[in-house]
Amino acid sequence: MFTNPLPDDELYLIHVAPYAQRHFIKRFEKDYPGKVWSVTLTSICEDLKRVRALCPTDQVDELHHEGACWLFKYDFAIALSHRSPKGSGNRCLVFLDGETHQLHILLVYRKGDLPKDRGETQYLEQVLQREYRELLGRFQEEV
Repeated sequence: MFTNPLPDDELYLIHVAPYAQRHFIKRFEKDYPGKVWSVTLTSICEDLKRVRALCPTDQVDELHHEGACWLFKYDFAIALSHRSPKGSGNRCLVFLDGETHQLHILLVYRKGDLPKDRGETQYLEQVLQREYRELLGRFQEEV
């Protein structure tokens, strides 16, 4: 859940970061060929466009908020998997810019794909520091 209220109920423009496409989505496309992944990604984008509707659900976990910027995890399920989003272990790391009404999907991953030698939060922080310094600059504090 978001601990801070989102600015309004307008639709957000969704961007999938090239890093997420190269390193993560490519693998989902391979594991879920045909329309299954296509439908899943479309569903993710449609949900995130209306991110405010996700506020009362347990599908989002706010990691950081400052000013008009949010960093959060979004749980999703693969289409036709008959699993709950929370129980599936599939997640997106998303940066929300309330001023420009844009969402940036930074990572799309399975919890099982994370390195075994460090925790999820530690891994996410390392990827953010390495790949998304410009977005982190939007926060005055370190994530």
